[in-house]
Amino acid sequence: MKINTIVPIAICVLVLLNSCAKPTKDVPYMYDDYETKHSNFTVQSEAIVNGNLLDAFKCEKKIDDVEHSIPLSWSHVPVGTGSLAIVMYHYPKKEHQSEINSYLLLWGINPTVSEIPYKMANSSKWFMGSNKDGTAVSYTSPCSHGPGKHEYIIKVFALSEMPESLPKSNSLAVDLNTFMSAISKDNIIDITSLIFTDTKN
Repeated sequence: MKINTIVPIAICVLVLLNSCAKPTKDVPYMYDDYETKHSNFTVQSEAIVNGNLLDAFKCEKKIDDVEHSIPLSWSHVPVGTGSLAIVMYHYPKKEHQSEINSYLLLWGINPTVSEIPYKMANSSKWFMGSNKDGTAVSYTSPCSHGPGKHEYIIKVFALSEMPESLPKSNSLAVDLNTFMSAISKDNIIDITSLIFTDTKN
């Protein structure tokens, strides 16, 4: 076979192989490997004890498609922070981490704020994105199905400024993909995380 015939065939094979490659994550990097720079920058919740979500805060009843949010508080926001953003998410299938469900999306939080009381995630003092199902601007209460431990992650982002691409209003159009795409690596001063489980017997 001539060389000028072999080369086109080889190129076609490479194209086919690449087209069969595993898809990349639908959601941008979640900073799961990020190590908090300021050790005293922490987030906690009265709803979480010994790493477990208390039963009283699971499967909150929907009222007009809105659910009550868990209480959150944080401390020692790093100097230079211009805005805070919060995300809560869950990998429903650990073997397929391209699948991610978001339960809370908040941005435009003033760095002087240090807590969000129970039921108050939808305060007018900051902005909120869509719930897990994309049906309302709301928090989604963990309500895991199936036996075993279901792990959830809360991250508080200390940003130099509010992401420019996010609206200065609540928005159903802001889902996890939009939210994470708006957070630039260069804009992050620090991140603190809280991991908890919802256990089903």
